Order: sequence, then structure tokens, then C-alpha cells
Amino acid sequence: MNRNSLLLRLVLLVSFSHATVHLLEQSIASVELDVSSEFQLNSEQSGLLSTSFRIPYGFGALLAGMLADRIGARRILAIYLGASACICLAVMLSPSSTMLYISLFCLGCFASIYHPAGLALLANSTTPYERPRALGLHGVLGSTGIMSAPLIAGLTLSVSGATWKTFYAVIAVCCAILTWMLLTMLKPVPPEQVAQPEGGHNGNKSETETNTVKLPAMPVPLDRLQKRPFALMVTSAALCGIVYGGFLHFLTRYLTEVPQVERLAASFGFTGTASARFCSALALSCGAAGQFLAGRMAHPRHLRFMLAAVYAANIPFLLWMSVAQGLERLVAACLLAFVHFMNQPLYNSLLPEFVPPGKRSTWYGFSAMMGFGLGAVGPWFVGTFDNYRDSYSWLAGIALLAAIFPLLLPRPAIET
Repeated sequence: MNRNSLLLRLVLLVSFSHATVHLLEQSIASVELDVSSEFQLNSEQSGLLSTSFRIPYGFGALLAGMLADRIGARRILAIYLGASACICLAVMLSPSSTMLYISLFCLGCFASIYHPAGLALLANSTTPYERPRALGLHGVLGSTGIMSAPLIAGLTLSVSGATWKTFYAVIAVCCAILTWMLLTMLKPVPPEQVAQPEGGHNGNKSETETNTVKLPAMPVPLDRLQKRPFALMVTSAALCGIVYGGFLHFLTRYLTEVPQVERLAASFGFTGTASARFCSALALSCGAAGQFLAGRMAHPRHLRFMLAAVYAANIPFLLWMSVAQGLERLVAACLLAFVHFMNQPLYNSLLPEFVPPGKRSTWYGFSAMMGFGLGAVGPWFVGTFDNYRDSYSWLAGIALLAAIFPLLLPRPAIET
């Protein structure tokens, strides 16, 4: 099997693992209304459900990255998937809200493994010019995982006798299947063969040289972390993570108040809550489209400006969500998801330019710790407000701060 085929297989398997981690991440938000009803939780307590997952999901990523650099990404990705399948069963069996908090905390610990291991595996298997497209596809599958959570929840709970616990049984099966696929199908990708520079071998060109295509110049790999650019990157990631967590956790609740959708869903025999889940899936599917577009448009020389523009593009849609009513809520949520998720292939393509290859799992882990760990306050933060006008207006202000930091980054050392 040639390099391109092996690379495609690796990208797909890692990307499906990415979809699964975001399915796990968004799982409790997709059934939080049912869980809140069963355990009699208010909105702030419901927000803490997501926070109990997100804190270890973020802060555990640094340790996971260090382990991935030591024992290999393939092994640690299999551990993440297998353990997540088991813990989903523990979530199902939680008899109280306290046990549910504990189970979600454990699930977040193992889910934290994915991003440092998966992103470093992709970054180290691709060139800077292959990386944005690979990470664009990776992002599309990640957004598909986020989108599939409310969609699978809506379909599962539409079955007679099914509950939110049935939904977690379905997720456990998905994790188990992907664990087997990862262990049996994931193969290493040989390094890219870079063309020799013009004028080599004293000007005498062999047949191999004659048929070689001149590739764009590649940056020299770093031997140490570039601290200031890295700090700017992860600070923007932390601010964006707060917006991300606050937006996602209450999305289904936000969309329950769309009467036009409720009437349409009622005509097909669905409840208002089910219709809100399907609307959440629709909105999050727009995020997949945004990631695909960003991955196709990205160029290594323009990543910092594109990233700042994407962060800034969140602001008008967050402000619209703060005042939207009726069907406008669905439209605003779709547009926010489209622009918000564009940051992922841009950010993850830019970060390796400031990080040495041998430590990418560790520093991707630190980045995930900042983005998802500090971002874990997002659901709690939004839950403390009594109205969407205040909560989404504050999120818009945080997005504005995030947009400033990429503009302070140095110009990448990549030539065209």
C-alpha cells in the first residue's frame, strides 16, 4: 500500500476517533433536559454536569500528551476508546446525580487522551501543505460527532421505552467497535519524499532527478518550543473554549423555544424536546461545513490572520443569539456553528509551527488543557445568567478578546 493510501486510512481512523470524542463530549448536553428532570436539577446544576466532564477532559490532556510521546499514539488512542466504552456503561447505571457527576468526571479523564495523541499523530504524518486539508477532514468528522450526539439522542429516545441511559448504551457500542478497528487497521505512514534542490550533484541530473517535481520549501523542524507564540496561541484557545462550552451545553435548551419547529415536529409525531435535539443536530452540521471550507482555504502563510478573522466572526452571531426569538434562533445558531468551528483546522495547523515534532503530543495536550480545561467554565458561566441576552453578550466579548491574540503572532517561516 503506497503512502497516500496509508495516509488516507490513518486520517480516516484518527478522524473517526475524533468524532467519537466529541460524541462523548456532547452526550450529556444532548440529554440534559431528561437528566435534569429525573434528578431534579436546576440550570446551574445542569451546567455543572458538563463542567464535571470538561475539567478532566481539558486538564488531563497534558498528562495524556506526555504519555503519548512515551508509549505511542496508537496504544493510547485504543486505551481512550476502550475505557470510554466501559465508563459509558457506568454512566447508565448511575443511581443519583452524585454518581453521575463522578462517572462523567471519569469519562472526561479518558476522553482527554484523544486530542494530544490524535492531533500529534496527524501533524507528524503530514507536511505543512498537506496538514490543513487533513485537519479539515479531521474537523469535519469532529463536527459530525458533535452533531450526531443530539441526533442519535433524538432517534434513540423516540423508540418506545428508551431513556437517556439507552443513549449511553449506543455510545458504548460505538466506542467498542472503533477500538477494534483502531487496533487492527491503523498502520504507520512513511515520511514524505522531498524533492532535491535544483543544481544538486554538480549539475548532473540523473533520471530520478529529471522526473522529480520541485516541491515548496519546508520549514526547518524546531528543536525547542517557541514560548511566546505558543502562549499567545493557547490563550486564544482558552478564551475560545469558554465560548465553545457555553454555546454547546445549552444549545438544545435554547432551541426548545422555537414554536415553528415544534409544530413541524408535532406533525411527524415528535415532542418539542425531540425537535430541539434535531435542530441542534442541524445547527452543528453547519460546523462540519465550516471546518471543510477552512481546511480547503487555509494556506500556511495566512493562518494567523484567518484564525483572528474566524474568532471575530463569532461576535455578530453571538449578539444575534442574545436577542433572537422564534425561528431566528435556529438561523443564528446555524451561522454561529458554521463560523465557530472553522477555527479548528486553522488553529491545529498553525500550532505545530511553534512546537518541536518530538514533543507535539505534550504541547497539543497543554493546548487542549487550556482550551477544554479553562473552557470548562463556559457551561457554568452561561448557567449563572437568568437570560440569554446577558450570557451571549458576555460570550461575544470573550470572542473579541480571543481574536486579538493571533494577530500578535510572528510570521511563519514558510516560503511559497
